[in-house]
Amino acid sequence: MLSIFTPTYNRANTLPRLFKSLCNQTDKDFEWIVVDDGSEDDTASLVHAWQKDSPFPIIYQYQPNGGKHRAINRGLSIAKGELFFIVDSDDYIIPNAVEIILSDWDRVK
Repeated sequence: MLSIFTPTYNRANTLPRLFKSLCNQTDKDFEWIVVDDGSEDDTASLVHAWQKDSPFPIIYQYQPNGGKHRAINRGLSIAKGELFFIVDSDDYIIPNAVEIILSDWDRVK
């Protein structure tokens, strides 16, 4: 399994594009960990709504603002996957990204 990690801070306006790209993955063998680094927008309610119907597990953690490096450390401590893949909150991934990562990992590990 792959742990996809997203640190976020006041990015409720960009997260939907990333979430959509995760929903479109051809391989759903991943968890999505979102560490909210003190957002003051609708990030929490947005992610909580997605958790209800997501085709993959979403782990949401809020922490007081401490910077991206602290958010990454928190995400890494939560991750259950064999691999840890950081995708920023203003980014997205191609539909077969997880499939490619897991396939290549199986081939080289």
